[in-house]
Amino acid sequence: MMVNYLVKPIKQSIRYSFRFRKIVQELHEQQKNLKREQTRAKEDVKEAELQIQTQVIEDYVDEWLTNAENALNDVQSLVHRVEENKRCFGLCPTWCWRYRLSKEIENKIVYISKLVEDSHFKRIGHRAELPGLEFFTSKHILASKSSTAAFNKIMEALKDDKVNMIGVWGMGGVGKTTLVIEVGKKTKELRCFHKVIEVVVSQTSIIENIQHKIADFLNLKFEKTTKEGKAEELWLRLKKEEKVLIILDDMWNEVQLNEIGLPLNENGNGCKIILTTRRMTGCESMECQVIVPVDVLDNDEAWTLFRMKAYLDERVSRDIIETAKEVAKECKGLPVAIVTLAKALKGTKTVKGWEVARKKLERSRLMEVGNIEEEGEEKNA
Repeated sequence: MMVNYLVKPIKQSIRYSFRFRKIVQELHEQQKNLKREQTRAKEDVKEAELQIQTQVIEDYVDEWLTNAENALNDVQSLVHRVEENKRCFGLCPTWCWRYRLSKEIENKIVYISKLVEDSHFKRIGHRAELPGLEFFTSKHILASKSSTAAFNKIMEALKDDKVNMIGVWGMGGVGKTTLVIEVGKKTKELRCFHKVIEVVVSQTSIIENIQHKIADFLNLKFEKTTKEGKAEELWLRLKKEEKVLIILDDMWNEVQLNEIGLPLNENGNGCKIILTTRRMTGCESMECQVIVPVDVLDNDEAWTLFRMKAYLDERVSRDIIETAKEVAKECKGLPVAIVTLAKALKGTKTVKGWEVARKKLERSRLMEVGNIEEEGEEKNA
């Protein structure tokens, strides 16, 4: 027993030492195999990300790619250690060193073989489910994470009897109007309010214009001619109404609600108001009890919307897709800009045409993106 205990490790040490070159050669072969599978996996991931809808790469694919990268780095380190001591192999081989390194390399070979074996994934990714799409009743409208959160916050605020003024703010083109229109539609469907009145205020609107727009919704014919008289008539009429929601869209300046004739909700009568504006200070000056920000689309959301509106399906070449992605980025996540630009470019069939659009956008010539296909063709002729 004692002999076996002593002899077996010695035999194994000698085997490792004499097979050293063969083990190193096998390491290089496995390194090539892993590099080949790594390249293929990266190409598959890139292909998945170019599909018609945003692709979420599976966690196990990302984990495999990380492990493969780390393993290849380990191989480089092992090869470097072999090269450093190569001159000693023929003249004065260090058996103990060879034994330890051979064993380490053999373990790495087994690990890499398993990585290569596991590289054939059932699928690379799956289509992303954009959150909150169910709340949009209109077709072809993309719900972003920001607009979904804003929608939910507004709907919760509308249920609160203590909240009468809700302010929605965000930069121009971010989708505030679309959002509050959808809120209005949803409240009608749920019968949260007896009446939903939508009024575009705009930068140049005056009090009397707002009064007349609201009166039209109520089928109210003013008897008085002054602004103050109309405010009184509106006030009395709205105080008799139950559960009225008024949406004041695109407000630029502070207005006094009593000057318009809008009584805030009290004991179930009067109005709840949603206003939209480009600045948070606009919400604060109007003393909104709930202030809701709306942000731009993130990169994945922006690309999904752009691709949908530009009709870039799976048949479009990869070169066009790559250039179109750069064009989409120039819209800075603004839905209005994305939709407008994508529709203008949907007839563009060549890479040259998309390149012309990208260069114009880089020079901020947003209004010149029409007819770029023809321009590209002319310069190519």
